[in-house]
Amino acid sequence: MRLNKRRLRFFRYLHPKLTKLVLIFLLVLAAALVLFLLDAFTEELPVLQSDTEEENIKWVDFNVPYKVLEKTMYLDIESYDTEIHLKWTELLACLSTKYGGNFQLYKAKDLDHLVSRLNQGESITTITEGMKLYNYWLKAYTAVLGGFLGEFMIQIPVDSETGGEIVWESKYGLKAFSPIPEGYWYSDYDDFGAGRSYGYKRKHFGHDMMIGTGTPILSIESGIVEAMGWNQYGGWRIGIRSFDKKRYYYYAHLRKDRPYSADLYVGKAVKAGDVIGYSGRTGYSRKENVNNIDTPHLHVGMQLIFDEELKDSPNQIWVDMYAITKLLLKNKCPVYKNEESKEFYRKYDFTEPSYFLETENLKDSARKAEAALLSSTAPEDSIPLPVVMYHGLLKDKRYHNKFFISPQLFEKDLNYFKENHYTPVLVKDLIDYVDHGVPLPEKPVVITFDDGFYNSYVYAYPLLREYNMKAVISIIGKLTDKASLIKDESPYYSYLTWDEVKELNGSGFIEIQNHSYNMHDNGKNRRGAMQKPGESIEEYRLVLEEDLGNFQNQIFEMIGQKPTAFTYPYGFISKSSKDILKNMGFRASFSCAEGINYITRDPDCLYRLKRINRTPDKTSEEFFRVIAPVQKKEQ
Repeated sequence: MRLNKRRLRFFRYLHPKLTKLVLIFLLVLAAALVLFLLDAFTEELPVLQSDTEEENIKWVDFNVPYKVLEKTMYLDIESYDTEIHLKWTELLACLSTKYGGNFQLYKAKDLDHLVSRLNQGESITTITEGMKLYNYWLKAYTAVLGGFLGEFMIQIPVDSETGGEIVWESKYGLKAFSPIPEGYWYSDYDDFGAGRSYGYKRKHFGHDMMIGTGTPILSIESGIVEAMGWNQYGGWRIGIRSFDKKRYYYYAHLRKDRPYSADLYVGKAVKAGDVIGYSGRTGYSRKENVNNIDTPHLHVGMQLIFDEELKDSPNQIWVDMYAITKLLLKNKCPVYKNEESKEFYRKYDFTEPSYFLETENLKDSARKAEAALLSSTAPEDSIPLPVVMYHGLLKDKRYHNKFFISPQLFEKDLNYFKENHYTPVLVKDLIDYVDHGVPLPEKPVVITFDDGFYNSYVYAYPLLREYNMKAVISIIGKLTDKASLIKDESPYYSYLTWDEVKELNGSGFIEIQNHSYNMHDNGKNRRGAMQKPGESIEEYRLVLEEDLGNFQNQIFEMIGQKPTAFTYPYGFISKSSKDILKNMGFRASFSCAEGINYITRDPDCLYRLKRINRTPDKTSEEFFRVIAPVQKKEQ
């Protein structure tokens, strides 16, 4: 191919001004293209936080698949009262940081590996160190899901043998409800971001649930009614703000004439699962009470609010609720109709702590115990009993985590007890009080060590003797057997031998209890000492008797004394285990649920004793300030 050199010379040399104009035009075009792309990206991608914590999030792209939401939710719920609480918002934030917010890259093994690291004692702070966007995703997912899981009480019907009585049950789990009640159908698809043309071209920042006209609509989460009335796009609609003020729920296209629950008004506090209105097809009209929607459905939306000034601005943050509404199907509230008023009401009542009065980390250690103490009512003639859960003592700070603290901090705890007149007691002291009324000290406390680490012999035992205080050590049979054969004396990984167990138990400072022979496992076969799905009560009883019962006999042969308490591995508990333990002769049991115990003369008060896990991040004064307050000085 020949080039026309005359034409090239003509462009290059004969018209320099034209060349300059072309270059300027290209630069302007490139700048306009960059501005256009930036403007488009602000609509589709998250604006990430800068290094300053005060800067608010401008967008949240919530694209977590249903299967990931479901799995992390169950991990959170099942681990709540165990040694390691796996918070789903933290798990999701870790994964999202890894994937750059794109959950199409999700692999189950990534979540399994993260859970494994946490179960081995690594803290979420250590794991996420260096992850620049972790705090952004944690803040984002906490804003979306912050009110979905928690402690609550709900009425449940008991067996018909009792005459259909309804009782209250305390739970931790999904406390947000599907907006569609039990017994009603709906259909949907993921329509978030789809185009809408009525009024003006715009995106659909909500989720449509196709359902029959007049279906009762329930409040997804507890909160305050902020808006009611007509909107030309949404028809009759309701706006409810969550108690923590992070989420604004928008329910639209309610029915004509009687859209709302009769007693609803702006400013009213509603509970999750309350009936707030009825579905219809109003909207797409400036005139009130007009049905201009072809198909009856509920439009439900969730707006995130990080900056109050932006709540009604064009820069609103809306969340794709397709996966969320699917998850909420696991919690559908039954309703009934009052034939006189024709109004619908929830069938079983529900109550929960006010979310905005709690801290985000209420579950952690003493803060959880503080809330439990402040919210609980002591039974008449009861004795408050804090139980502190330790695991191991190590001098090297590199190995400190949720379960290992320094010997120096443990000594400070003992000194705190001494100065404030708290007396550590053993399980046998609690049994003597329950059975025979033998008085307990004025301010009793129980010190427990789980797993039987050798470092408790090296560090804790001498300090207990020095301060003349007592502690409970729960040992694992298989590890004690192994340690007795190997006889490796390392405070970092070794366990107590039978000779050391016998010495400790005979000292008067240590009481040995049963932590199972070989059930300290968080694997796929069985979770601790829990009953397996599909396992009958009789099969479960035989499993416990074989492991715990044989271990009871082994301990008796080795040290001449049978344990009186069982310490649940990982805190995993099945309801049916209590009666089995009683029949095996256990008088008490230790859980990992956090809170204060109240001891009475009722023998049942000694089962599932709550404990507070001692972490290395607080001073003795900070850790014990509520669960074991300082001694007030006399005036």
